[in-house]
Amino acid sequence: MKHLLLLLFIAAAVSYCPAQTLTMDKVPAAAANAFKQKFPNGSQPSWSKEGNAFDVDFYNGKKPQSALFDRSGKWLETETQLNFGALPQKVQSTYEKEFEGYKVQETYEVESPEGITYSITAFKGNKNYEATFSDKGELLKKVQGEGDEDE
Repeated sequence: MKHLLLLLFIAAAVSYCPAQTLTMDKVPAAAANAFKQKFPNGSQPSWSKEGNAFDVDFYNGKKPQSALFDRSGKWLETETQLNFGALPQKVQSTYEKEFEGYKVQETYEVESPEGITYSITAFKGNKNYEATFSDKGELLKKVQGEGDEDE
């Protein structure tokens, strides 16, 4: 029984692997060069590995952003942190209808080759959700956070 519990603990610890911070010598040159080309004003870059992709957190002017590149330097997406009031009005309206009584924790504009979406993380009591909206205000995805308890 002790061995089973130990194996379960190890499996849980291994499955939860937060992003690993990388030094520049661990970032593929193609990804680093693609970052510099796409964001010539990007400052204070901090790289990490996210699955098979490379994530860079940085400032573009005064805006905190993060971008995702693959090993070959292909740009995958950019997230820009926004205030709720900066979201398109249609996104705000849909959020307020779908998440009445929830408090906004984070909001992002997510740009990818497929277009722009908006991500909102919100909570109420012991529940939290990450919701994705189209630029037209349509709720595309709603995912309940891990470890939430039912009210």
